[in-house]
This record gives sequence, structure tokens and C-alpha cells, in this order.
Amino acid sequence: MKIEVNKNLIKHLENLSLIQLSQNEEKMLENDITNIIKFFEKINELDLSNVEPLFHPLPQGRLRKDTPRDPLDRENALKNVKRKENGYIVGPRTYGE
Repeated sequence: MKIEVNKNLIKHLENLSLIQLSQNEEKMLENDITNIIKFFEKINELDLSNVEPLFHPLPQGRLRKDTPRDPLDRENALKNVKRKENGYIVGPRTYGE
């Protein structure tokens, strides 16, 4: 599948990301995405027919044992929180006022 990187794609990505880019930033993003796609196209050219699939990125046995522990009480959980209200963490607004 060939992806066409053009101004329409960049505008679509801006809308999805809820951001607004300058013309210079749009051009830089277009170039970056084009280079990323070229890189993956180069990877697709590799003959991987004799390569075993990787099912786990870490060697087995390197993870800590998952043992249940008592949960934090509310006071300790909120101890280092900058903004809290009525026992809850207050985060920044992400959309709208």
C-alpha cells in the first residue's frame, strides 16, 4: 500500500491532533513523514524468510515477579500530587474551557 504524503494528509493529521501548524512546520512534517515511509519501504525489501518471529522483546526471566501488595491508601497516593480537590487528582484541561 502506497501512502501519498501531501498537504491534504498533513491537514488531516492536524485536525486529528487538534493542533495548528505553520506552513514551515507543515513542510517539515511532510518531509519527516516521507522519510519515515521511505525507511519502512526499505525495511520491507529485506528477505526475512529465514528469521524466526520475535514474540517477546526481553529475554525470559528478566522480569520481576508479579506479587500482590496492599494498595496505597488515599493519603499516601495523594501525598506528592500538586493539584488535588476533594480527595481526587486535578489534571490540566485537555479540551475547551
